Amino acid sequence: MNNPMMFKHMPNFVKRELEAITETIEPYIKKHSKYIIFAVPLITFAIFNLFFYLFTGGWYLDMMPTLAIYALMAAIGLALFKESKHVKKQIETISMEQMIKRIKKSEHMNDYSKTTYINSIKEQPKYGFQAFINFLNEENKRKQRMFGN
Repeated sequence: MNNPMMFKHMPNFVKRELEAITETIEPYIKKHSKYIIFAVPLITFAIFNLFFYLFTGGWYLDMMPTLAIYALMAAIGLALFKESKHVKKQIETISMEQMIKRIKKSEHMNDYSKTTYINSIKEQPKYGFQAFINFLNEENKRKQRMFGN
């Protein structure tokens, strides 16, 4: 899942860390994509046909097996969609855990700064990547000051 457009304008030290996180969550991203790819067409096709039969008056007894199949397709599609939402939450959780683990591992930041970044990620998970990138930039600046690069 190495997306060159996503990492194009980032410094190398940020790219490396984000690629490491991406490698960890890549199987989950693939799983999420598969669920969505199957769920949306199933739901769309089944619901469209169910409404078509509803509005054209096609609710005859001989149509019940066909309607049952469409209903089953819709149910399977909705189940896959719900599972994709669950996998998406897993992706967010694993990403957050990886970022926090990386922050805790830092040797160039003091504990107060680490705690601040960790709390920022936990309190606002939607903006966690931005806080993580800010952490990486600050850590890099401290490394450069320390080693005079």
